Amino acid sequence: MSKKAVIIGAGNIGRGFIGQLMYEGGYDIVFIDVSDPLVDALNASGEYPLDIVSNRGSRRIIIKNVSAVNGKSADDAMRAIAGCDICVTCVGAKALKYIIPNLVGGIKLRLGDGGSGKPLNLLICENLMNADDYIRSLLETELTPDELAMVGLVETSVGRMVPLPDPETTKSDPLLARAEAYGVLPCDADAFVEDIPDIKNIIPVSPFDFIIRRKLYLHNMGHAVCAYLGMKSGYTYISEAIADPEIRIIVREAMTESAAALAKRFNQPLEELNDNTNDLIRRFGNRALRDTCARVGADIPRKLAASDRFSGAAASVLEAGGKPIFIAAGAAGALDRYMRDSAGAEYNAETAVVDAPAVLSSLAGETAAESPFGQYVLSLFSVLQYSCDLSDLIRAADELRENAGDAALS
Repeated sequence: MSKKAVIIGAGNIGRGFIGQLMYEGGYDIVFIDVSDPLVDALNASGEYPLDIVSNRGSRRIIIKNVSAVNGKSADDAMRAIAGCDICVTCVGAKALKYIIPNLVGGIKLRLGDGGSGKPLNLLICENLMNADDYIRSLLETELTPDELAMVGLVETSVGRMVPLPDPETTKSDPLLARAEAYGVLPCDADAFVEDIPDIKNIIPVSPFDFIIRRKLYLHNMGHAVCAYLGMKSGYTYISEAIADPEIRIIVREAMTESAAALAKRFNQPLEELNDNTNDLIRRFGNRALRDTCARVGADIPRKLAASDRFSGAAASVLEAGGKPIFIAAGAAGALDRYMRDSAGAEYNAETAVVDAPAVLSSLAGETAAESPFGQYVLSLFSVLQYSCDLSDLIRAADELRENAGDAALS
C-alpha cells in the first residue's frame, strides 16, 4: 500500500517544493486547497510540471500521483488528514488560523473509533518564528491534552526560492510551478512523535533553533533588504536589484552583521555562515526565477514586527555586541515603502520624517522608535526621504557605524 502525504496549500511552496520532495520520497500526494480551479485541474491531470530554473537553463520534472481535495469541503479534507502518513502546511503565516478546523477534525477522526490511532506529524513550512507554538496555541483549545500529545508540530526551514507564477504562465498552464534547484528541507528532529520518516532531502536536525534563526535572520532578512531597496531604486525583479552594486553592498553588509551574531550565539564557524551568505547572494541573482521585489517585500507589517527578520536579527546583533546598522538600512527601506503605499499621492517627505517614529512603533512594538535599532532605522529613513541615491544611504550607514553610541542617536 502506497504512503500518502497531505499537503495543505497547493501554491508556490506546496507545488514548487514540497510536492517534489514527497513525490521523490515515494508518496502519493493529496493537496488541500480552497481554489476551485486549481483543485479541479490537479484532479483532472493527476500530475503537474515543475521547472527547475537557473541562469544556465532549466529542466522539467513531472510530479505524478497527485490528487486534490477542496478545503471548503470539510468532510473530505478531514478524511484526507485522518488517513495520511504525513501532513504538511504551506499556506502562509496569515492563513494558518483558517486551516485549524479541518486539521482538528482530521486529528479527531484519526484518533477516534475507526481511525488509525497513529500520531500525526505536521511539517510546518511557513516563514514564521515559533510557528509551532502558534499552531499549538490554536489547537490546544480544540483538542484534549491526550490528543494534542499525538500531534508532532515540526518546524522546518524552507530555503528554496519559489516565485509566484506570472499571469501569462498561469493562463497557458495553470499547474506549472517554477523554482530554483536548491532542494533541502531541514526540520526539527525533536518535534516528531514516534518515528521520524526517512524522506530524501528532508533532513532532521537537533537542536533546531540555530537552523530556523539562520533562515529568518540571514536568508529572509537579506532577501527583504534586497526587495525594499530594489523597489526604492525602481527595479521589478530581485535579480535586477542584487545586480546593482550599491544594493549588493548593503545586502552583504546586513547579512554579515547577522552572520557574526549567529556565529557568536550558537558557537558556529563564522566562515561557514559567510559562505552561506555568499551562496544566498548568488542565488538572489537567478534571473530565470523572475522573482519580484513586490513578492519578496509583501506584508510589510509582518516583516517589520518584533522578532521577525529585521527586529529579530537586529536584537541578535545587539545582544552579541554588534551594531545592526545595515540591517536598519533595509528596515528603513521597508518603512519608506509602507508609508508611501499608505499615503499614496498625498505622501510628503517632511511629514513622513515627523510621523515615522509613531508608525515604526505601531509596527514593531510601542518602544521600537526609542530603541537603539529604531534610532538607526529612523536616521536612515530620513536619508531616504531626501535622496534616491543609495550611495548616500551607504555613507550615512558608514557614519552611523563609526559613531554608534553617540549622543546624536540617543
